[in-house]
Amino acid sequence: MAAPLVSEVRSPVTPREVHREFERLLRDRKHMGLRNLIGDVTLEPRNPFQQANRKPKKWVVAFGGLALLVALIVYYFHLR
Repeated sequence: MAAPLVSEVRSPVTPREVHREFERLLRDRKHMGLRNLIGDVTLEPRNPFQQANRKPKKWVVAFGGLALLVALIVYYFHLR
């Protein structure tokens, strides 16, 4: 007897069940994502033993200060 065609074999799970399981797996991965990537690049490393807020890295503070200084200089000379 010939094997049934692939289109005739019933899938053990429905697409809706697969989608629901996929969303659950994504929700469980709180350590991933764009927000966490940006935080890991711009803030000090996490300390798993403390729940305190992380401080910004020194280069972020320096770059932000320089950007603010440049913006103030441009603003000042623009109004002159």
